[in-house]
Amino acid sequence: MYFLLGMLVCAPLIASAVGKGWDLVWAEKRRSVIPASLDHGLTVIHAILCTAFVLSPAPVVLYAVAAVYAVMGAGVLWLRVQRGRADCGCWGRSRSGRLGYGLAAADLGLAVLAAAVAAMFAEPALPPLTVRLFGFATALILALFAMVILPAYLPLLKRYRELAARYRPWLEDFPDLRAPS
Repeated sequence: MYFLLGMLVCAPLIASAVGKGWDLVWAEKRRSVIPASLDHGLTVIHAILCTAFVLSPAPVVLYAVAAVYAVMGAGVLWLRVQRGRADCGCWGRSRSGRLGYGLAAADLGLAVLAAAVAAMFAEPALPPLTVRLFGFATALILALFAMVILPAYLPLLKRYRELAARYRPWLEDFPDLRAPS
């Protein structure tokens, strides 16, 4: 149970690291209002903390995750006051996000949840490393799908439907192509 709650707490960090990592690999233009070095450093910290939790689940890792969430929540509040509802770039180029009190509350809430999960760490039997790695790989694939593939695919699907609509009357003349009723 502890590991699942820990993975749930790490899921936004995984998604952020995947989205921003994709942008770094393909040299996409950043959306963030913070300096590039701080943005890249946060991405590396997210990836390291999530990997550390999977390889060696310990309360100290979740306390570090809680500290990162708390610092990010405080940073969002400070930036919100300084810059207004600017684009935060939290999820990379493919997903938009705005600096706001909701984002700060979510970060601070996740900090409390991570600290609570770390405090109740009493489960002596953790899943084997292969199960933990499989769960982590699954989370990475889902994050890649949600953060990169889906945002790129939805506009293409709309365009495909527009192009295919002109051939619909032509296809209706072929009875073999109709769906059986």
